[in-house]
Amino acid sequence: MFQPSGTAPHLHWLSLRLHQRGLLLPASETVPGWLPAGWLGYAADDCWLDLGDDESSALDLRLLHCQQQQVIAVEICGQWQPQGEQLGFMLLCGSTLPLPAAAIHWLDNMAPLPGAWLHCGPAGSARYTLHVMNAMQYALKLAWQHLPTSATPSAINWEQCMQQQMEVADKLLALSLHYLQQQGIDAAGHDAETVRAQFSLPPGQQTHFAANLALLIVLAMQQRDTLHSALQQVFSTLQPQPTSRQNP
Repeated sequence: MFQPSGTAPHLHWLSLRLHQRGLLLPASETVPGWLPAGWLGYAADDCWLDLGDDESSALDLRLLHCQQQQVIAVEICGQWQPQGEQLGFMLLCGSTLPLPAAAIHWLDNMAPLPGAWLHCGPAGSARYTLHVMNAMQYALKLAWQHLPTSATPSAINWEQCMQQQMEVADKLLALSLHYLQQQGIDAAGHDAETVRAQFSLPPGQQTHFAANLALLIVLAMQQRDTLHSALQQVFSTLQPQPTSRQNP
């Protein structure tokens, strides 16, 4: 059984799904003594499921409090949509392994199917992974803005499109390097073959999915100047060529 804490639209949708499965404690239930007011998430007997979307430093303080209270904390991030009440939510979690049984039970019931959620690594990894997903969705949205249905390849502003993608890529690189630094991982100490081999494993078999993702992004960004040069050559062939006028 799980007790909600805090106020947010997605907490309501999650609670409705829990209620349908008979897993939601009634509002009259006494709040655990270790749980500070204002935290966003769910409390179980021996664990805290943290749904806060604030800064990592605030998450660290909550993790420290839980540790002092001998309560296991699990970071939870997701794509929150009202349809999740019926269909389930896309869920990412970050915590030391093994996860508490209560956390696995919560995740299995909140996801579309049991096991259809991703353990990203230690606390903070779910935040990082969600940021990467959001950045990639934003990059795709920018790309589609340059692809009207009636446009021919030569009419598309390829240079502007690529410039926008490069700006997103630079932010992804900075985000990934910062995450690796937080985790004490030296990106320079990993060769390309090892990184690709680690990331090619099924996500559920990776003990630190977020770190493997960050290393892969850093590796890819090291090639962006070469890619940009090659694309510049391609763009030049797509520019409309001036037509010559012949005198009668």
